[in-house]
Amino acid sequence: MNRFLPAILLLLLFLVSGCDRPSPVAPGGGVAKVGFIGPFQGPDLALGQDTLEGVLAAQAILPQLNNGKRIEVIAEDSGNDPAVTRRAMQKLVQEDGVSVLLLGLDSESLLEMLHFVESLQTPAFALIATHPGIVSGSAYINQLCFDDDMQGEVAALFVRDELLIKGAAVIVDPGDPHSKYLQAAFEKKFSDTGGVLTGSYAVTEIDEVLLHHLQAQKTELLYLPASAQTVLRVQSTLEEIDWSPEIMAGDGLLASVLSKFPEQAGDIEGIYATDLFSDRGDFVRHRRLGRAAEASFDDLFDGEENTFTDLGVEGYAIAVHAMNQCLPAMDRQCINTAIRSTENFEGIMAKISIDTNGRATRPVYVNTIKNGFLDSVVKVY
Repeated sequence: MNRFLPAILLLLLFLVSGCDRPSPVAPGGGVAKVGFIGPFQGPDLALGQDTLEGVLAAQAILPQLNNGKRIEVIAEDSGNDPAVTRRAMQKLVQEDGVSVLLLGLDSESLLEMLHFVESLQTPAFALIATHPGIVSGSAYINQLCFDDDMQGEVAALFVRDELLIKGAAVIVDPGDPHSKYLQAAFEKKFSDTGGVLTGSYAVTEIDEVLLHHLQAQKTELLYLPASAQTVLRVQSTLEEIDWSPEIMAGDGLLASVLSKFPEQAGDIEGIYATDLFSDRGDFVRHRRLGRAAEASFDDLFDGEENTFTDLGVEGYAIAVHAMNQCLPAMDRQCINTAIRSTENFEGIMAKISIDTNGRATRPVYVNTIKNGFLDSVVKVY
């Protein structure tokens, strides 16, 4: 299936309540409902569609609970608008009666919704948001990703210890809390380990003057925890001035480029990027969930798996694992506690634990981007 078909077609095809594949558990009657919210239109539609495809691929291999209840996935469009998102969440919880919310929202969008999500008193799983503030003081929001503190620090240590780089500059997207938090984490760790920060900029336009200035400052690496658009602009301008510093980007870069700008995938060749997964190398998908999800995804969709689809798989699988611990009442508080008691869950590539504060523990992968794949370099816990 072409992932760029209109969202309404995606919903018509896949908002189904079960799967015809055989299951070892005999259907026991009844339905358990899982809600999904993400953008299906606008500039971030790939985030919602890709993540939902991962959820649906996982549903195909885990179509029911241990008591035989089939699982229904109900998806709603966030509309890239806080008011629309609030109405969608309220509908899923109060009208549809979902037991858990899977949130395919980025950090910026979710940070605007924190108090409202809490008011619903329903376990919510942030599938792609990495900002530490997502779970700070929250009773119901749980984070599937590592947070930006860890990601930024790993990036800085890799640049210093593995690449042996002394001088680095940082360019981020102004107004993006995810981008700016990674900036702060990287800069602190990089400076603490003896690195020299040659520049730090939050800009909307990348020009030759800025990059010539950084080149003159003996900048060896550009850290770009920014949007795919920004990274591509930087790369284009670097080519124009014939400068080739090393580049380190943040999580989801390759997935975003392949979804939004597939014709420009070659422009990010050779970039280093932190991520939650690797496609090739020493840390490939060798675990059972990873193999099953890959087969299911290939059966359902024509596109390629990416970071967002894999997070959809893991979030759904952990939610089902938690729901199975709360049979038969399916109490939301019990499910929330079960999510926050997750220990060494076998994810796509590594074990995942979630503490009582809703914060995930999982490794960060540093990859190089080669031929449209994430080639693993190092794995850091």
